[in-house]
Amino acid sequence: SHPNIIPISSLSEQPQAKRHCRMRCSHSLLPKRVSLSDLPSCQFSQFTATATATATSTSRLLSSKSSSSSNKGPGSQRDEDSNKIHNQRSGPIRIKGTPRSAAAARLRKIKTMKGMGHISDNYAKYAPDLEVPHTQQEENKFKLANYGEESLYTLVLLRHGESEWNKQNRYTGWSDVNLTKQGEIEARTAGRLLYENGIEIDHAFTSVLKRASFSTNMALNMAKQHWVPVTKSWRLNERHYGALQGYNKDTAWKDLGMDQELVMQMRRSYDVPPPRMDDDHPYWHGNDRRYKQLSAEQLEDSRAESLKDAADRVLPFYKSLIVPTVRAGNKCLVVSHANTIRTLVKYIDRISDEDIKSMTIPTGIPLLYRLDKNMRPVDPKRELEFQYMVEPKGFTWATSHALGFHGVYLGDVERLQGIQEKRDASNRDWQRIILRNVGKSMGWEMDQKDPYSADKPPPKVLETRQLWWKIHEKMQNHEYGNMLLLQRMEDELEQLLNHSKQRFITMRQYESMIERIHLDSEGKLVQPFVALNDRQSREERERLWFESLTSDLEEEALIR
Repeated sequence: SHPNIIPISSLSEQPQAKRHCRMRCSHSLLPKRVSLSDLPSCQFSQFTATATATATSTSRLLSSKSSSSSNKGPGSQRDEDSNKIHNQRSGPIRIKGTPRSAAAARLRKIKTMKGMGHISDNYAKYAPDLEVPHTQQEENKFKLANYGEESLYTLVLLRHGESEWNKQNRYTGWSDVNLTKQGEIEARTAGRLLYENGIEIDHAFTSVLKRASFSTNMALNMAKQHWVPVTKSWRLNERHYGALQGYNKDTAWKDLGMDQELVMQMRRSYDVPPPRMDDDHPYWHGNDRRYKQLSAEQLEDSRAESLKDAADRVLPFYKSLIVPTVRAGNKCLVVSHANTIRTLVKYIDRISDEDIKSMTIPTGIPLLYRLDKNMRPVDPKRELEFQYMVEPKGFTWATSHALGFHGVYLGDVERLQGIQEKRDASNRDWQRIILRNVGKSMGWEMDQKDPYSADKPPPKVLETRQLWWKIHEKMQNHEYGNMLLLQRMEDELEQLLNHSKQRFITMRQYESMIERIHLDSEGKLVQPFVALNDRQSREERERLWFESLTSDLEEEALIR
């Protein structure tokens, strides 16, 4: 008996009236579904009459509108089309469903994605091979896993396996060389170590050089995670060695007529660049199609790079793409090159410019980082096990940990010991070169094969105090202050002055002192690896943890 209730079956011949009826029923006080068999006969007849009158009035209204629109001018066609679209809608349009509102919402999601923090406006600049997400599905393209154990994020750094030029001890840089058989074994071993330690990977990043790209595929296949998406970028390339590229690392200073210590500084220091590469260099990359997206300025800067220049190229990519991917809960793998990983380690652990020189990244051994919510590394020797209750894995390097290094190597003990010996020998050779250059700066010709031949005058004799002062003055520089061979030479010369009362020193005596100190320091420049799952090591770490916790509580109580 309600005036707004109309039987739908009586309106099958009038679709306009059906829609009008449905809209009126939406505001009715009675339910929308009414069984006509339940109504009395008097109410049913009144109900039918009301429906017929309503349909008639609606039909007249629509016919009057159509007749009025036919009398309009040429612009009436557009109004008629809009009316057709309006008539097809089943109800009012939501504000969020309009194109302008949807675009605004999409822009807000891109600017501040949930769980990813702020994304730079230069997103496309640092990730040219990835598009900015435009839909909800694309927005979550990296969200493949939940957060790590106890809200810890996982980042694995891996240097590629041994390349052909690594074996030949040549400066590689951006030259695209293949892996050796040993390098392929190292890459697959890295994947096996990831699998055995239960490290799951959700997204991988690598460079456009095939030694890194092949290592990525081999490691993921061996880890049974071949389906993991991989992002490649030239920004993860090795540091460009400029004109040194292709030369042997031991003889490049002779071939190019450069100072040996200067070449070692170019190789190991942070801000000393090598000589620039010209267009006629056999390994010039300017005509390579994979670098066609580089601007003229970027191509010019890539002619030679120091470690600082490489950091200016790598870190924007790390901050704008890798960090948001990690923050989204993904466990990421970065397969790159020695200096690229040194740059990332320096940034993550906040290692100084002087200490980064002694950092050496081995080939084919995964380097595991656990990061907190601020993307700061968690100490694997204390915080990881006793604060976050996460079982530690792998080996930490005592010398590197003293410099603020918090990474953990997942490797075999034999390989790690071999890496330790090579690193120790490399550091001792460099420091011996520095001591020989000190003697050359005082006037000795120490590069000659036979300086004591009969047809040549004997080398001049120097004052011991002058030589001591020269080494002492060099060690005041932070770059040389922590070198063990220089410290021992300073002590030896001081012994000659104070105890032996030796005022003068010959070149032959100085050379013999260098060789003796060089041999006595073997194995002492680099401390051994520490196994985090060793029981005695764990007890010692637990004791140190509780001592530090007690001191923090006492300090807090005193402050209060």
